Amino acid sequence: MRKKISARRVAFTAVFTALSVAFLYIAYIFPTGQLGFLGLASLAGIAAVVEYGTPGGLFVWLGTSVLGLLILPSKSLVWLYAVFFGPYPVVKALSEGLRRVLEWCVKMAFFDLALTVAIFILRFTMLSFDTMRFGTLILYVLGNAVFVAFDIAVSRAIAVYMKQLHPKIHK
Repeated sequence: MRKKISARRVAFTAVFTALSVAFLYIAYIFPTGQLGFLGLASLAGIAAVVEYGTPGGLFVWLGTSVLGLLILPSKSLVWLYAVFFGPYPVVKALSEGLRRVLEWCVKMAFFDLALTVAIFILRFTMLSFDTMRFGTLILYVLGNAVFVAFDIAVSRAIAVYMKQLHPKIHK
């Protein structure tokens, strides 16, 4: 028997998909804050995961990625979202059910794989992107440190979200 999908679920995920696309467009307009706006686009997926589980997060990720590739001028920003910021909420939700050490191993492996894919995509889409200038090892070390800080900040944001919008569940 098929599970009935409510209109509320569809509307919620559609609105957060649109919000993610808007943040990607803002990232294109303001290049100095690109990573911050990509992170905000990721938060919409996190809200979808919190409210409707993994399917909600997948819908926001895939919808934002497809719409972004179709309508946004900066394909490299959309690819960064599609490779890391979009799937991150789903990976975070799935990995946080594991033991702490395994959880972090999964998250770090995901980040390093996403960074590797992003480097290859950026090399093909941006001729001036060269990691050798900075040193690939330094890029991975700093990237992992920033990712850990980002993950901790997102966990705190989720706690605040749960406390404010779902006070009966989060005591």
